[in-house]
Amino acid sequence: MKLRFNPALKAALFRPLRATRGFVRSCWHSERGVAAVEFAIAIPFVLLVLAGIIQFGFVLFLQSHVADVARETARRVAVGEFEQTEAEQFAQDRLLNWGVTYTVAVTFPNPGDVDVQISLPMSQAALIDLLGLFQSGTLTATVTAWEE
Repeated sequence: MKLRFNPALKAALFRPLRATRGFVRSCWHSERGVAAVEFAIAIPFVLLVLAGIIQFGFVLFLQSHVADVARETARRVAVGEFEQTEAEQFAQDRLLNWGVTYTVAVTFPNPGDVDVQISLPMSQAALIDLLGLFQSGTLTATVTAWEE
């Protein structure tokens, strides 16, 4: 026995499927919104790289500044312009005041030698610590000068 369907009933049942199939096919071939999806996928990585560049640039700038202050302090002590306490105060005054705790030590390890060591915790040197890379360690600059 063969079943026969009413053509009107068949058209009523399968019409929504045909309309949906056409919509899916048109969306499949359409490229609308592709740029928005690519942007949404790429922007977190771009922002992470940008934050890393800014962070490492700031740490390198801070290292350079601390080394310059240590060098200038050691030179001034070596030529006899400052004594130990005056040199430590001079270095503290010259360092950038960004709420960072600097440790300045001026020592005379040998007669005629001057050591200036400036250090700060790496956790205070970081502007943004996204991945926890700057939680440990110390940023240190040590300069040795000879008295004349």
